[in-house]
Amino acid sequence: MITLQLTTPNMKNADVKSLQLLLKDQGLFNGKVDGIYGPVTAASVKQSKWWFGYPKKNVDTKAGNLLIKYLTGQAKPNLLMRQRSKSRGKIQGVGDRALLIGLPFVGLTEDPPNSNKVLFSDWYGMRGPWCLMFVTYCFVKAGSKAFIKGQRWAYVPYLLADAKARRNGVTVVPPLDADEGDLALFGFKMAKVPGHIGILLSRPDTKGSFKSLEGNTSPTSNANGGAVMIRDRQALDVIAFVRVFN
Repeated sequence: MITLQLTTPNMKNADVKSLQLLLKDQGLFNGKVDGIYGPVTAASVKQSKWWFGYPKKNVDTKAGNLLIKYLTGQAKPNLLMRQRSKSRGKIQGVGDRALLIGLPFVGLTEDPPNSNKVLFSDWYGMRGPWCLMFVTYCFVKAGSKAFIKGQRWAYVPYLLADAKARRNGVTVVPPLDADEGDLALFGFKMAKVPGHIGILLSRPDTKGSFKSLEGNTSPTSNANGGAVMIRDRQALDVIAFVRVFN
């Protein structure tokens, strides 16, 4: 079997479908079993490597023969891997769990368009711009105690104020420390107050580029586009990176 990984266009074959079924059996995949190696499958592979005790440098989104053998039981992790696994648990952190909750919603849109009527605003109990309601939904469903349905948060500046004060389970982190599962609070066009938010899918690289999972966005409207999407972003547009620690 060739190494399965994220490509453009996405890989689609029977090996990917078999991998998805194996991950699902382990409780590590909640997407559609469709044989497409997209972001949901990639995130699940990364979580499985963390769970099996791979060294941190090897916890990535590529699935090769060895991982398949671990998932099927044909191979057993060595003692050092088992020790790592015991100390880690199945999922890395609440941000990683939130990503696994949110990724299957990529492509979901408001219905009707331009109405702010969407699963996440209905769930939160407030009709309005819903980028942070989407994030709140993902973190609540992931078991976070920082976010509360209908109370915390729907307005990005309120989240930033709490993070600056290290209040309610959130804190600001330096851009160089931002990691997958952290939050990016955006201020487009040099805005001083954040008006949009996403969950980091990748760390900012040396040029400040990263990928973000976001609600209420589109290629034509960064902060009010009406869809759940994965966006390519720049750290220059980020007012603050925030970490959720419970």
